[in-house]
Amino acid sequence: MPSAQLLTGLSEPIPDEAMIFAHDLRKSYGAVEAIKGIDLDVRQGEIFGLIGPDGAGKTSTFHIMGGVMEATSGEVRVCGRKPRDARLDIGYLTQQFSLYPDLSIDENIKYIAGLREVADEDFLRRKERYLKTMDLAQFSSRLAGQLSGGMKQKLALCCALIARPKVLLLDEPTTGVDPVSRREFWDLLAGISAEGLTIAVATPY
Repeated sequence: MPSAQLLTGLSEPIPDEAMIFAHDLRKSYGAVEAIKGIDLDVRQGEIFGLIGPDGAGKTSTFHIMGGVMEATSGEVRVCGRKPRDARLDIGYLTQQFSLYPDLSIDENIKYIAGLREVADEDFLRRKERYLKTMDLAQFSSRLAGQLSGGMKQKLALCCALIARPKVLLLDEPTTGVDPVSRREFWDLLAGISAEGLTIAVATPY
């Protein structure tokens, strides 16, 4: 069995174990080059940190890896495919809270599960598990807009995980969250990663 696969149209071989792969990834907005030749090779079960200050290009990189926008040049594959073709295998936690504040915790998770085509029996089992893991089960009927910053991030993580993605992209998930909640969030990620989920985190910390 070959140690690496060479996809048609790619100049660089992708290691078989790579869940996120990028070679000479670049993104320009007019004359501004936001991403200047990034190389990545993230394996299954790893937590990979993309660290840098605001304006360093972290969010642009995640938008490309999440299939939200195209790179200007370079090569990128997630789960061995172009990001747009792998979106059902990608969970994406955006920098800003993007769920519905006038829906409850339960309603937000159910809505996202419907968008991600999660079967009803899988949804109920996973929802119960993740709400218990995140210590949100007792607040399932509370509106998202009434949650604290840390609880909102836990809800967003539940929604990102409900479709059982293979890759989880977290764009500055703990910005503006108190230190205790931030520590709890990182502990949750460590546990999830230990189950084989590949996690990429963008953070200024």
